[in-house]
Amino acid sequence: MLVALIALWPTIGALTGATLSTVTLRLLNSPSTTPFTGRTIAALLTGILFGLLTWRVGANVDLLPYSYLAAVGVPLAIIDTVEQRLPSPLVLPSYLILGATFTLSATVHTTPGSLLRALVGMVLLAGFYLALAVISAGGLGAGDVKLGGLLGLALAWQSWTALLTGTLLGWLLAAVTWTALRFSPRWHRDSTIPLGPFLLAGAFAALLTQPQ
Repeated sequence: MLVALIALWPTIGALTGATLSTVTLRLLNSPSTTPFTGRTIAALLTGILFGLLTWRVGANVDLLPYSYLAAVGVPLAIIDTVEQRLPSPLVLPSYLILGATFTLSATVHTTPGSLLRALVGMVLLAGFYLALAVISAGGLGAGDVKLGGLLGLALAWQSWTALLTGTLLGWLLAAVTWTALRFSPRWHRDSTIPLGPFLLAGAFAALLTQPQ
């Protein structure tokens, strides 16, 4: 069964990514013709993530919330890269969907402690990012705060270690990229980088490597 799932799930992911690419284009403020926003790249990225998650999680109820996070994470990363914003129509409903699927998993596996940990992780990470947003006076956007809570929910469901690792990895990737781009001739004093793609990358790196 697992072999069949590993073969089938990436295909479902690719189809999901291709379908959601239309949502990405609709949510962009300005029509984009760059290949980065196209259907092919969205299908490829989502298919790869679905495949890796299947390999890591297996035939488990947890595959549902994490696959959903991958499906919505790709358009979020694309939009944030292009326009440096994380649309609420994608982020906010995801709280309900992830919450519902994690509740289902907690019921199936009789693990209420995992659900409680996930909820606490969500509040802690969202609160931490909110504090950073206030301290930085706009350096961290509201979209990053909302995404932080969502990732806190997903990471803390797995473990506290995953929450810490995923968060640190995201910021480390952003810091390395920011440092490298500072040496680019196109970099200006007021230039910024989108944080969302790095937070998502760090989260998935932790989810795919941390012990279950």
